[in-house]
Amino acid sequence: MRTIFMSFLMLVCLAVPATSFSKEASLFDRIKLANANVSVVKAAFEQSSKLALFNDPLVVTGELVLQKPQNLRWEYTSPSASGFILNKNGGLQWCSTGKNCSVVRSELSPSLRVMANQMLLWVNIDEETLTEDFHIKITESKNPTILLQPKDEDMAKFIKSIAIELPESLRGVKNITVTEANNSVITLKFGKTLINPEIAPTAFKMP
Repeated sequence: MRTIFMSFLMLVCLAVPATSFSKEASLFDRIKLANANVSVVKAAFEQSSKLALFNDPLVVTGELVLQKPQNLRWEYTSPSASGFILNKNGGLQWCSTGKNCSVVRSELSPSLRVMANQMLLWVNIDEETLTEDFHIKITESKNPTILLQPKDEDMAKFIKSIAIELPESLRGVKNITVTEANNSVITLKFGKTLINPEIAPTAFKMP
């Protein structure tokens, strides 16, 4: 459950031209319209974790590739290499260990599989599922923010809230801030985003 926050990475398509839509439509309707033609997203990310018991944040960086409706590659590149893939054939994860950086592969763990499936639900703008699982508060501004608070008591034991800040175009996510139940804070910042780029045939295969 500690990694469930990554299920909200559907809109990592920053700094692209705004789409024309009615301001009277709901935010989710406008998000769906703005991303209607997005089929592939590739983006770099920086993940900063401020843990309750430590003064200095832990920072890792990486890259993700999303392809609607069911392909996902989430890869940490620094300070060490690891990641996972979800595709039509199932899921696999890997990590590099030792001085020679040998790659250890295994089937996708149940927790990562849940996270990856939830991430793809968000990619496909499944507002109904979000409404079932979270209390939603929207702050309308130049950069709208969606605040999610879990309804499920078991989830609330791990996650207090998730704040998703969107760019003005609504075609992307600028920042995601996750406040855990123990007041640890995880922040994800996205950049270098490409929309509908060509991707290698091996993108959703194991390294």
